[in-house]
Amino acid sequence: MSPTPLYPSVSSPSHAKKTLRQKQIEEYYTTEIYPPVTDGPVDHDLPQLKVYGDHKACPELILDDSENALRPLVDDWLKKLNEMLESINTGARKEIIYSNMDTVFASHAAWRDHLAVSWDLHTFNTLDDLKDRLVPFLESALLENVKLDDLADYHYKYGFGKVLVHEETWDHPPIEWIQVYYSFENKIGYGKGVARLAAVEDELTGEATLKCFTFYTVLEDLKAYPEKILRNRPEGVNHGQHVGRQSWVELRAKETTFDRNNQPTVLIVGGGQGGLAVAARLKSFGINSLIVEKNAHVGDNWRNRYKFLVLHDPIWYDEMPYLRFPPTWPVYTPKDKLGDWFDAYAKSLDLNTRCASTVTGASFDELTGRWRVEVTDNLSGGVTYFAPSHLILATGHSGEPRLPKFKDQELFEGKIVHSSEHGSGAEYKGKRALVVGGCNSAHDICQDFYEQGADVTMLQRSSTCIITATHGTIHNNRGLYDEDGPVTETADRIFHSMPIHLLNGMMQQQYRVSCRDDEELLQSLQRVGFKLNGGYNGTGLFGLYFRQGSGYYIDVGCSGLIADGKVKLKQGVGIERFLKNGVVFTDGSRLENIDIVVLATGYTNMRETARRLFGNKVASRLDPVWGLDEEGETKTMWRNSGHPNFWFMGGNLALARYYSKRLALKIVAQEMNIFY
Repeated sequence: MSPTPLYPSVSSPSHAKKTLRQKQIEEYYTTEIYPPVTDGPVDHDLPQLKVYGDHKACPELILDDSENALRPLVDDWLKKLNEMLESINTGARKEIIYSNMDTVFASHAAWRDHLAVSWDLHTFNTLDDLKDRLVPFLESALLENVKLDDLADYHYKYGFGKVLVHEETWDHPPIEWIQVYYSFENKIGYGKGVARLAAVEDELTGEATLKCFTFYTVLEDLKAYPEKILRNRPEGVNHGQHVGRQSWVELRAKETTFDRNNQPTVLIVGGGQGGLAVAARLKSFGINSLIVEKNAHVGDNWRNRYKFLVLHDPIWYDEMPYLRFPPTWPVYTPKDKLGDWFDAYAKSLDLNTRCASTVTGASFDELTGRWRVEVTDNLSGGVTYFAPSHLILATGHSGEPRLPKFKDQELFEGKIVHSSEHGSGAEYKGKRALVVGGCNSAHDICQDFYEQGADVTMLQRSSTCIITATHGTIHNNRGLYDEDGPVTETADRIFHSMPIHLLNGMMQQQYRVSCRDDEELLQSLQRVGFKLNGGYNGTGLFGLYFRQGSGYYIDVGCSGLIADGKVKLKQGVGIERFLKNGVVFTDGSRLENIDIVVLATGYTNMRETARRLFGNKVASRLDPVWGLDEEGETKTMWRNSGHPNFWFMGGNLALARYYSKRLALKIVAQEMNIFY
């Protein structure tokens, strides 16, 4: 199926050019956005085409990577960039603008923008695309004053540095670039960015020069409504004499008491990482919000999961906005400890929460632009109505538990549960369990059953991408999210500055190295029949996560159990039907004397949760959530949902941290009538 075309060219190119552009889009879609899933890693270095394009490489230009040698080159490029932006801002003729762009950008350049030129997430791919689609946005946004951000992080004290990915070989130039960190302003606010500059030969002069092949802009603050942090933080006390002075406790009680005269501007459904992060961001911009959480306490969404769950991502990847983990915090966080942290987070940041409550209905008034949200107290059954301007669904990027139906399952005398309902395997000591699925939850639950003394079999129906916590996550996070990496905000900007084609290339190299280090384990899995894959074109875990949110396992012990036969494996078949005490597989074989079947079969699209909570009238207007659009940006999440004033907020802790600010800025701008 062909991808949806990109936006029409502003300059209305010829039909031939449109056809060529459409072919380029389709090729990009099948090679970078949704390439085929491979059996394993790629067997090549990062292709030079991704860095140099069709330009001739001139590595001698940056052979001396000292500050004194690089600074004049970077300053010259920044001067050209600002001249280009000035020509756009002052309405220069198109040929002048395009000529200036030719001196700044390589022909294969990509510009990734997160709200600095429009109120959406965009990636513009190739210089032609920048000229056709980006320039009109720039004419409205008025970017200017791009300068080195030498305060970005102590790791990058000059605001620039050389990045070497692969050394030079006899037949290939080194894969390297100059990475530049900068700040800028536009007509509504202030932003930050990261550029990657390749040393190439200029087509006109034949001289070696720096040209940008990836450029990234992200809006960080608003001129009219600045974020209340750091030097702009609240005073916390009103000094002087004030008759009837109220204490902080009294003021907080007033803030959390909602009535006809005090309604939340934003109502957030769900108190996990997404809901907490966006509530914290909104508060920092002066927007009042209320989190409605179905569980009895903030953090119970993690506490109530299976007993031995521990986060598979390391601490440096999992920071929340504004509040760092203590330096004594463990690398991998137990789920109950994370639940306690969430509870403390909500209290420390003065977030408004209403727990043990469920949203039981919502309708939107098109004339007033406000919602009418029905919230039911889970204990008393009492109903409260709220009238927020915005509604955020923050129940996680997954939707409802996917529960397949099987023939004759009503005959089964054991227990059938979804993985989301699994608590502990302790009560199944000496009994037999079947776990259907081959990804994170399935592996964790199999390991739990084994450690609690059960006889457990995993049913792996297709294939799984495996990396280990000891090697895979280290390679995925090294240099960004680790003890020696930059501060989290800088790390986030570096990560999100990569357009999908460069991110694919980097992820391929990370997965390739982790497979090399985990070769013995992976081969032992294959020997017992476990089927592996390398993700989309060998991009490993991250490539799967961003495209489908599943399909992988970060090994914390279960892979070894499978390889050793301690967790039994049934591969490549499904369940044909249930028996009274077991199942018949689609290959005709049987597994009998089963006491419990756990369906680790994933979740539906988040839109289905919206349908359950808010009904078909709302859900029918919502776009599909998650996966990548034709530019390589995530679909719908943190963006316009298809329904006015309705937003999706989800993703892991790292994505919640970064995109919560983007969503908060969009809501603030809408409330305060700030437009490009």
